[in-house]
Amino acid sequence: MDKTNKYYTDENVVRLTAFLVIVIVAVSLFFKWSLLVLLLVFAFVLRALGLSISPLALFSKFILKILNIKRKPIFATPKRFAAILGSVFTLLIFLLTINDFYDAAVALGVVLIILARLESFFKICVGCYVYQAIVVPIQNKIK
Repeated sequence: MDKTNKYYTDENVVRLTAFLVIVIVAVSLFFKWSLLVLLLVFAFVLRALGLSISPLALFSKFILKILNIKRKPIFATPKRFAAILGSVFTLLIFLLTINDFYDAAVALGVVLIILARLESFFKICVGCYVYQAIVVPIQNKIK
């Protein structure tokens, strides 16, 4: 897989990054560290934009390189769409937390943890399914 190919990403990086999202969301909600959630918002936005400077993605790449795990190319566009959804989720969690709607923030956090867990452990990208069900048909109509 060409490192500069913007159409593909590494599935192993995506899955490890999803695991890191689980840990960060759980820790931030448990300790009520809203700034940690805000950092997660920026990490999702960077990934949604296809930028390779997301701290979580960089850390995942570093770990995978140490473990000598080979790249597994997958189509990037659905993953970027899923990152957009992750951006929205984490932004809502952040806003709910700082406005003292903690129970609602925890509920959204649990949903995000479940979605990230599906990706990390079972290779099920719910955002990718949403992309296929909603975005692709709209794109096909436009064409």
